[in-house]
Amino acid sequence: MKIKSKMFSWMNPNLEVRNTKKYGKGVFSKKDIQKESLLAVFGGYIMTLKEEAQLDNSIKDSAHQIYDNLVIGIKNKQEIQSVDFFNHSCEPNAGFKGQIFLIAMKNIKRGEEVTFDYAMVLGGDEPYELDCLCKKNTCRGKVTNIDWKKRDLQRKYRGYFQWYIQNKILGKRT
Repeated sequence: MKIKSKMFSWMNPNLEVRNTKKYGKGVFSKKDIQKESLLAVFGGYIMTLKEEAQLDNSIKDSAHQIYDNLVIGIKNKQEIQSVDFFNHSCEPNAGFKGQIFLIAMKNIKRGEEVTFDYAMVLGGDEPYELDCLCKKNTCRGKVTNIDWKKRDLQRKYRGYFQWYIQNKILGKRT
């Protein structure tokens, strides 16, 4: 696999950003992708939740939480990358291995949007929620930072939560 370096992150060359019919931009597969394939590696600046909250509104929700009070992400709009366009879905086809690796949870067909459930990465102590726009049969309507506590999601995404969230589920101090 040829890896082209990006500013902070890497996205599989078989993926592309394009407009969705529902909610702006998203990431789509240009070819069929096999289950367990590496889709993206997320990078950026390490910031506290307080520092992230002070970012411009257009980017402050694009970082990924990696510890109780830490996130990884960009600090300004000029740093927006293709990996910043993965959308949420309550029926995702991608999940995490470790902290920053996004992989295919199942085979992904050419033209299919690549999504992950934000419950796999959200876990801060301050209340947080956003409206879900996925409109899937299992849509929760809202995505919150405590969704990872739901037993059905823990079963559904077993092995695909970020390390930080998986340790919270297991009751380990991260």
